[in-house]
Amino acid sequence: MKRKTTGNSTCFPGNDHRKTSVKRNTVICLAGVLLSLLLLTAGCSPSSGADSSRPSRSFSSAEEKDTGKAPEKSDIASTIKAADASESTSAPVPGSSASAADTPAASAAAATGSSPTEDTTASAAAAGDSASSEAPSAENSSEPAEPRKLKYIDAWDEWHTMEVDPGVEEIQYDPEKFLPSEESPQWITYTGDLECLQGIDVSEHQGIIDWQAVAAAGYRFAFIRTGFRGYGDAGTLVEDSMAVENLQKAKEAGLEVGAYFFSQALNEEEAEEEAALAVSVIERSGVELDLPLIYDPELIRDDHGRANEITREQVALNTAAFCRAVESSSACKADIYSNLPWEHHYFDTDTMNTYDIWYADYEPQPQTPYHFTWWQYTNEGKVPGIEGDVDLNLWLR
Repeated sequence: MKRKTTGNSTCFPGNDHRKTSVKRNTVICLAGVLLSLLLLTAGCSPSSGADSSRPSRSFSSAEEKDTGKAPEKSDIASTIKAADASESTSAPVPGSSASAADTPAASAAAATGSSPTEDTTASAAAAGDSASSEAPSAENSSEPAEPRKLKYIDAWDEWHTMEVDPGVEEIQYDPEKFLPSEESPQWITYTGDLECLQGIDVSEHQGIIDWQAVAAAGYRFAFIRTGFRGYGDAGTLVEDSMAVENLQKAKEAGLEVGAYFFSQALNEEEAEEEAALAVSVIERSGVELDLPLIYDPELIRDDHGRANEITREQVALNTAAFCRAVESSSACKADIYSNLPWEHHYFDTDTMNTYDIWYADYEPQPQTPYHFTWWQYTNEGKVPGIEGDVDLNLWLR
């Protein structure tokens, strides 16, 4: 039958809706009392809508998913420049999410000897959450130790973060002992128990050099550029126009002399061609080198460089080819020129351990964690007998 509505009441025609309403209310009240008694007997609050024995799902910062997206270099620079220089290398680096070792839970776990992921894993398992399988307890895993990370700044004031290769021979000096020299305000010296010599490196860009004046100013050694390969697609080999004269005059002035070749080799054959040109220049000079002939591969920052896309594997092959060609065809020893970007991205473990390193870094102290023999510490030196800026170097022996 149809329902009939009168005011705010709903009733059925032919019945006394008032009596019906009283009976209904009585039944509802009795049902409510019985339900309350049952709930109290079970030990639950009538207002509880969930099982209190089931933990709520929560995430520690260690469980946050890393997007894997690195920030732009400008972002890295603005982030790390504000960082305290004494910050621990285990701290999260810009562009990466915090690891489990960086969380407050990890600090508490270190004090108690427990795993920082145990509580989260247990809670997820109690809840029946399948995601718990992605966060196994540290007690049941054999995860390797966190790699050591190093933040460094390059010659263009851009910051980077690298993992330190534990297989490479470590720096043999105390970086804190590299200090300004009392002999010259532009020199850096080493205050440890080693002989420390000041030197320069030059090319045709410095023009005609008064080597006697250089020696009189206290410089004891020099690396002379023998030549270079053009960084354009043609990759033309070019002899440095001042190489022979610089080798001869530096030696006559009493400096210990080494040499270098600026490489843009794409393969081993080109590296061998570069070695042959460098050796021929040295032989024509009639100078017996005191220091090595240095292999100097570099990238071209602000232009298209033919070798800018070279791989770490090819760098290793080229370096070995150049050095092998030098040492098999002359009395020269061959070594390498490097900086932190190259140690970070291009020179592999074997290459770093095989050769002595001429290291370039224009910070007050060397940032590298690896060994080196010579340190090029500025490209803005002022030297008597040379017009314009010149690179200054330190030789520790």
